[in-house]
Amino acid sequence: MSKSQIDVAQLQRRDPSAWTALLRQVLQTDDVVVTAVSAEPLPTSLYQAKIPHLVRYTLALRGHSDPITCIAKRTNRRETIFYRQLAPHLPQITPRCWFSYLDEEQGWIILDDIPRHHLPTNWSAEQVETVIQEMAFIHATFWNREEELAELGFPYFIGNKVYSLKELREEQAIYFEQGPGAIISSHALQHAGNLAPLLVQAANGLTVLQELGGWPGIITETHLQALSDLLDDPLPMIAPLRELPLTLLHGDPHSRHWQLTLFNEFYLTDWHKLSIGPSVLDLVNFLEQFDLLFVNNEEWQLVVREERPITDETMIDTYLLALSGLLPGEFNARLVRQAIPAAQCLYVLTGWMSAFANWFAQKPSKITWQKVNKMNDEELKGTVFRPLVAFRPYLNGVFNRFLQAYRKL
Repeated sequence: MSKSQIDVAQLQRRDPSAWTALLRQVLQTDDVVVTAVSAEPLPTSLYQAKIPHLVRYTLALRGHSDPITCIAKRTNRRETIFYRQLAPHLPQITPRCWFSYLDEEQGWIILDDIPRHHLPTNWSAEQVETVIQEMAFIHATFWNREEELAELGFPYFIGNKVYSLKELREEQAIYFEQGPGAIISSHALQHAGNLAPLLVQAANGLTVLQELGGWPGIITETHLQALSDLLDDPLPMIAPLRELPLTLLHGDPHSRHWQLTLFNEFYLTDWHKLSIGPSVLDLVNFLEQFDLLFVNNEEWQLVVREERPITDETMIDTYLLALSGLLPGEFNARLVRQAIPAAQCLYVLTGWMSAFANWFAQKPSKITWQKVNKMNDEELKGTVFRPLVAFRPYLNGVFNRFLQAYRKL
């Protein structure tokens, strides 16, 4: 039975014969028989709410006391195509794909169950540098292969699409009905490309913060004005990024998506946000989220790193040196370094600003917000604003770096 003949429904129904056929192909041996299959749904964090559920399958084998496990994931078209077409080019960095099924825009994949022996909280400086080098290897592998990636149907992160106000009103009517869309100028739409919808969402977050009077100690009037300026004219931010070669972007290379094993293996998982764009976007995404640690048993599943094993500058240098070595004569380290401030600004606009709108969906009054910001951490823990305890010191750094980056554009 070939993979194309293995029925996805039989696998999902835990039919031992279907799993036997699949496992024989994966292990390349007929000397294996699956006698029973059990399934364990895996929890996903609050910040992975849009990722379809994960299931760990445990396969009992005839004549063997130890079972074999694998991970099945319902995902989108992008990730399914990635594991079918591109993951074979990255066998040392991506989990082995046992099976993939695609039905229009939805997919189902079965992957190796990779252990996570080294949690990001305990990464050494050497491990962080290796992660950065592996990320550089991914980018180098698909450097300037834009046409090939586009043929697979992967979207451009920035791109050259020109949105009209009419299109955006149709796609994101709620933002225009409530006012934030009015912040976006026609000039911004002309230069934003595929980013236009994301900038509309950022405008929504900006509107919320403006109505609250900012965030004392974190987002001041100076920050709000800088954000407003970029939404009115994003060209100084976008232009440096358009000058860079394109490659495959993971889209969210946060430390929680890296699996480090005892055997010195480094795997990058969760490719559902992949796109085509300049590699510096992945680099900055990793840098800006490096201090955020997602811990399953922690309230809100998030803590902020207390001590850093490595500096941002060392991580940047490691990345640039790795790509220079992988792409001799092709890679312009100076151009990438100069684009980092633009990538930092774009990260804040397309990430945190839309997140704020979701956080404050039930927007507090300005008076309530002022009271909240006078509370200490212990007082906040007893309110609906308890996530701020972890976020306040972290976001203070994010927005200080944003302002510095904005001034360098």
